[in-house]
Amino acid sequence: MRKSIGALINEMKSKMSGYAVMLQYRYMNLCVKAEPAALLSFTVTDDEGEETNLEEVASASLANDYQFEIYPHDPKMVFAICKGIKTAHPEFKMDTRTEESDEESEENQVVIVCTMPEVNKDRHDVLIDGVDTLYDQCKAKLDANHATYKTRLTAKLVGASESDIQEAEDELEQVYKMHDDTCLQYKEAKVKEIEEAYQRYLNEQKQRQDAADERAAARGDNAKTQYRVNQSEGGQSPE
Repeated sequence: MRKSIGALINEMKSKMSGYAVMLQYRYMNLCVKAEPAALLSFTVTDDEGEETNLEEVASASLANDYQFEIYPHDPKMVFAICKGIKTAHPEFKMDTRTEESDEESEENQVVIVCTMPEVNKDRHDVLIDGVDTLYDQCKAKLDANHATYKTRLTAKLVGASESDIQEAEDELEQVYKMHDDTCLQYKEAKVKEIEEAYQRYLNEQKQRQDAADERAAARGDNAKTQYRVNQSEGGQSPE
């Protein structure tokens, strides 16, 4: 009986782990920073209509926290790669640049630069809604899974000793709580990332506004000075 109970709990653990991993992956695709996992969410279709993964037609690197740089192996694949990215992540801002080759015999390298969009108020609200929705979906699966395996465990424990029943039930609850806590931590970490990015956006907006106000004030001071000069010159008595 112990062996079958252990197998049942491990089965539940495997399913719950899958739910947690999927939640983490989906949060990575709610891109705030440049997450490498986001590049796994799309395929590239070549001129002949064949689909392939990005790593087979290009290499990629993180330029900084908010940008990917993608280096197509063949310049002819630039359009197809951009199309694949746009389909999976229409929010990415894409630009291209050309790097000169050191070898005369080689073509210049085209680089696709993907920039994460700024987290303004609208995007902040959309991202938070997405985080809540994905968490609620995952939580519902965890709870349903928990209820199902709790019922199955109860059936397997018929005739078992009270101590064995308690031990098995405690183990099942520990597995559930561990995954429930993990998913909540993923949610809290994503919300924190979004809030930090939104604060970064607000700070940048304030800096821009302060700079604009300073320029406007400087122009106003210059205008006043020029006005005084003009008045002074106009007020001079003729000789």
